[in-house]
Amino acid sequence: MFAFILGCSYLISALITLLLIKEKFNILGFIYNQNNKKFLLIFDVPFLLLSFAAIIEQAHWFIFVIFFMHALNSITLMLKPEFFYQSKGEMQFMDETTLNNYLVIITSVIGIGCLLVSFF
Repeated sequence: MFAFILGCSYLISALITLLLIKEKFNILGFIYNQNNKKFLLIFDVPFLLLSFAAIIEQAHWFIFVIFFMHALNSITLMLKPEFFYQSKGEMQFMDETTLNNYLVIITSVIGIGCLLVSFF
């Protein structure tokens, strides 16, 4: 059940990201603004908790990857924020539209993957 909820949460996140892109919101500017660090950590907490609950309920490698991805992101933001914000320079080599599309695609694929894990 938790893998299903996690998958739905990712798909909702992808839809919200699409809505923000449609409204011309600068997502990468928001993410890489150091004033929004607390928001990013708070945003990660539900995904961490849901993925941890899904691991307890149904230990699957896909859920482990998601959990460790969020845990690494949160730990990096808390302990080494300069390392996280340093990657902004690397992101500027790519087009912002492309990065936004990757964000939606990756979030959607993870959501669908969680749904598949919950059904099988």
